[in-house]
Amino acid sequence: MLIILIFVSSGCVSKEHDNKKALKHMIQSEKLRLLMRELDMVVYERQKSELDRDKMRKRYMLSLGDTLKHLSAEIENMSESDLGLKLTQEDIQEYKRYAKNLSLDADEIYDLAHKYEFELLNKKLEDVKVSCNACHKQFRKEL
Repeated sequence: MLIILIFVSSGCVSKEHDNKKALKHMIQSEKLRLLMRELDMVVYERQKSELDRDKMRKRYMLSLGDTLKHLSAEIENMSESDLGLKLTQEDIQEYKRYAKNLSLDADEIYDLAHKYEFELLNKKLEDVKVSCNACHKQFRKEL
């Protein structure tokens, strides 16, 4: 009888002990779940889907095209006196040609953006950079 009583009471203690362990584990697990959820939000929330990235690239390209269009229009509409340089007529025509090319580059960037041809953007940006550098070399006065 004593053996049965010891066996039954030991079973109760271990169940109670197991319940405390399970409760402690549940509390810790909930904390871990919350921490892991927070980590997921930090790490993965910032990552955009491919579609989201394409939309961002398109917006960037259109914004770039707008800026280039605005700049080229300003240059094309400047009077000779507004250029601030003592240029010959031939130089002025060359300067305006650079502006026109900038406008054409902007048109191509718009076209690439609307067609989602982002892989061609780097080539077009390099073309714009070469054109800008050539104009600067010819017309920009270093201060």
